[in-house]
Amino acid sequence: MRALGRAWARLREALSKTDGGQAWSLEWSRRIETRWSCGEELIDCFRFDDGYVTTVQYKRQEVKWQLTPGQVPLASALAMARLYLEHRLTPQTDRDGRPFIGLADHGPVQVFEEIPPEPVEYVYLDGIRTLEEFPDFITVDENLRSVFERMVPAQSRTPR
Repeated sequence: MRALGRAWARLREALSKTDGGQAWSLEWSRRIETRWSCGEELIDCFRFDDGYVTTVQYKRQEVKWQLTPGQVPLASALAMARLYLEHRLTPQTDRDGRPFIGLADHGPVQVFEEIPPEPVEYVYLDGIRTLEEFPDFITVDENLRSVFERMVPAQSRTPR
């Protein structure tokens, strides 16, 4: 049964990285906003007041929703964007408004039942402050590092 779960996870991951043969691409990254696109879908991460918000939008349908439960630290907002980019999962929120995702043996999952059908560990995404704190199931590559460096507020930048 575990082998079937791992096979399903690999298939889901492969499908999530493309949409009808299209891959996610970084449209732009600026000091206060970044956009990724894939077909009709857009993911925006942008500065909002004292934090950052990440949204998903379908161009033609004018449908938009937040991946973040409000303003969060930049690294948390980027982690939620990458969670969607890589796994097509939207973080859930607990009763305190904290975003989380379930982590099963085969990878991240959404949990819709009080007692999930498989054992999961809950991973909270709102306390992530640096790229080094990303959970293992979210990829940190040079592309994401450059987005983070470009968007991080000036007072948070570390001298090189």
